[in-house]
Amino acid sequence: MQRVINTIMANETLKISRLYKDLDLSFTANPAVGVSKKTDTDAVKQSLNILMQTNFYERPFAPEKGANLRGYLFEPMSGLLAGLIQDTIKNIIQTYEPRARIESIDVRANFDTNSYDVTLRYFVVGIDRPQTLTANLKRLR
Repeated sequence: MQRVINTIMANETLKISRLYKDLDLSFTANPAVGVSKKTDTDAVKQSLNILMQTNFYERPFAPEKGANLRGYLFEPMSGLLAGLIQDTIKNIIQTYEPRARIESIDVRANFDTNSYDVTLRYFVVGIDRPQTLTANLKRLR
């Protein structure tokens, strides 16, 4: 009897609960369930990446939801513009992604490639490990 109780308690402590689940927007098929899902840190990372890439008026029922960073990429490169991009990313994440808590945002102008390198360090709420998202913002001609 005691052995059965210990086994049940051990199984209960090994259960991992997923905090966050999102649809995988790459739409890769999963043979077990049909559509793939992103969970926990991957779900939040996908959401942050999409928020940074979205322009104003791209979402039909939320036209103001987006960072509109592409508009900045056609301005002359400078440190001031890098600071403006950093503030915009910070504001969009604080407004639309409550699952992420920002630790630091680093935006560097790369004059050789005419782009901005973004490094976002954040914590997912409920998970104690810091996460990092790197992106390269470059205009398309």
